[in-house]
Amino acid sequence: MRRVGIDVGGTFTDVVTVENGEIKTYKTASTPENPAIGVGEGLEILVSDNPNAKRVQYIHHGTTVGTNALLEGKTALTALITTAGFRDVLEIGRQDRSSLYDLDFSRTDPVIPRRLRFTVPERINPEGKILKPLDIKSLEQVCQNIPDSVESVAVSTLFSFTNPKHERTIKKYLQAHGFKEVTLSSEVLPEFREYERTSTTAINAALKPVFQEYLGQLERRAEEIGIDGVWLVMQSNGGLIEPEMAENQPVRTILSGPAGGVKGSQFIAGLANIDDVLSLDMGGTSTDVCLIKDGEASVTTDWSIKEHPVGVSSLDVHTIGAGGGSIAWVDEGGALRVGPKSAGADPGPACYSRGGESPTVTDAHLVLGRLDPDFPLADSLTLDKGAANRAINREIAEPLELTMSQAAQGILNVANSNMKKALRLVSVQQGHDPRDFALLAYGGAGPLHATQLAADMSIPRVIIPPAAGVLSALGLLASNTRREFVYSILEDFDELPPDKLNRQWMEAKDKASSNLETSSVEYKPSLGMRYKGQSYHLRIPVSGMRVDKTDLHDAKKAFHQLHKRKYGHSRVNEPVEIVNQRLDVIGKIENLKLSTGIRGSNEKAYLGTRQVVFPSGTEETEIYKYERLAVGNSLAGPAIVHSRDSTITIMPGQKARINSEGALLIEV
Repeated sequence: MRRVGIDVGGTFTDVVTVENGEIKTYKTASTPENPAIGVGEGLEILVSDNPNAKRVQYIHHGTTVGTNALLEGKTALTALITTAGFRDVLEIGRQDRSSLYDLDFSRTDPVIPRRLRFTVPERINPEGKILKPLDIKSLEQVCQNIPDSVESVAVSTLFSFTNPKHERTIKKYLQAHGFKEVTLSSEVLPEFREYERTSTTAINAALKPVFQEYLGQLERRAEEIGIDGVWLVMQSNGGLIEPEMAENQPVRTILSGPAGGVKGSQFIAGLANIDDVLSLDMGGTSTDVCLIKDGEASVTTDWSIKEHPVGVSSLDVHTIGAGGGSIAWVDEGGALRVGPKSAGADPGPACYSRGGESPTVTDAHLVLGRLDPDFPLADSLTLDKGAANRAINREIAEPLELTMSQAAQGILNVANSNMKKALRLVSVQQGHDPRDFALLAYGGAGPLHATQLAADMSIPRVIIPPAAGVLSALGLLASNTRREFVYSILEDFDELPPDKLNRQWMEAKDKASSNLETSSVEYKPSLGMRYKGQSYHLRIPVSGMRVDKTDLHDAKKAFHQLHKRKYGHSRVNEPVEIVNQRLDVIGKIENLKLSTGIRGSNEKAYLGTRQVVFPSGTEETEIYKYERLAVGNSLAGPAIVHSRDSTITIMPGQKARINSEGALLIEV
């Protein structure tokens, strides 16, 4: 056992190892007030079950600490130093409004309040030439004005991505005068676009102390348990980074949790020789969807959290407030709504019997017979069907004058409708036909909904991975280390000499020599391209790090094709600009191999029948135990398959079989 994967979710903290091809999973309740406690409890359970765990070398970790800190406003008190005249970049932002016709619309407060934003006289032009030297006396005055309570400082000066000299001088001065945590935009996001660069730098600075404290707690707790392996943290882009990098640039880990699930989806789909999948991760509080084409997940730099833009690369994951704990309610107009508010882990759905009284998606599944009190969630959480009935009857059925079954099915229909919108957003609205993809569903609740979603969207196949409820943690084990290097260019395509690109790619390659897994390294160069005058660009891979005019011609052709597919049109005669060049450096870990771990037959797995309500009506439904199924076993719907960490619904008329890696392939 060399590696352990740990994913912190809204309800459970999952710990996964793979020994001799067999997946071993451990679950413990998440501790939102301090996620490190839940992680420590998970490690304790692991070690108590298998003492060999003390010898692990790497701990792959997916965390929501950065996300939660931003959403809850629990970041460190942070100051900003920027160029004179640009104090309010964070406040002004862009002209676009999320609610165009809302007369009461107001922007989310910036990460750094105005009273903590300071300016210094200095100016660098777009070519990197110093027009006005940094005024050290003004910098000295700024240092005196920053309150002692400030824990971190962000520095973002104009055009520092072309010449970082002034930012580096400011950092050196600040550290010499007692400011330990200083974040430079030229180190975090050396790219054009002042607002996005400043926002990303401010977020990174605000998360730095929070993340350092968190990782410190994890390392100390692991040492107490007897584990001294290296912690590798998942980034939003689906690659792992070493602790020092995570502590210095925590902004790269904001979507760490969802990224692990997408990497797990890539891994499982690859084992099944399926290149094109839509991943759907439905947990207790939210659902994450992502498109994977030709075995690679979509990547974006155009995303935000709580209306704050984040310019670092991220897997293009779309999140909605639809989970097993999403609360069903009736609005003022008498319409049934589900979410975005969630019952969470505590008190949880009404059927958890922990004090929750609101009806949720989980309660609806229990009422309809998809879930059953005889099969506790996560092998430990027993369900109270009476409590679920009372909550749905009181809050939904009686107000809307529906039967219990109609009310429960209505809750699922609304939740499914929300998820279908999300799936269309990452597929249809990006120029992809969902019918060309398989739907890979995981998380504790994803397999309950996947087959109905696929049927509604004409998706031909559903894949339910082994250990579906903990796939995000398994995906961490299947992930490589990854470093990103980016250089802003902003030059006309036809005027840029290939040698300039080649020199910068080789420079990035030299910088990447400190990457952890250096025994097997893959380099992925790409160019950011746009039509001249556009405000957005597309990332186009190139064939190698030494390009000639033929390679650039191929890249330009690929840009036109991608633009047409993504936006419905292209202009091959329009001038094209190169915005930036990137190099992704991937340190490959050893291949993760799975044996099924499933031994048995249909006869051993068959548990009998029960009445289950489907949209077409109530049917006598066969019930199976997933862990007792064997490779090659076939099932015909309607059927319910219970596993330790999730429950799978096979709709009437659908067929399923277990493949050689233990995944359940369902033909819709």
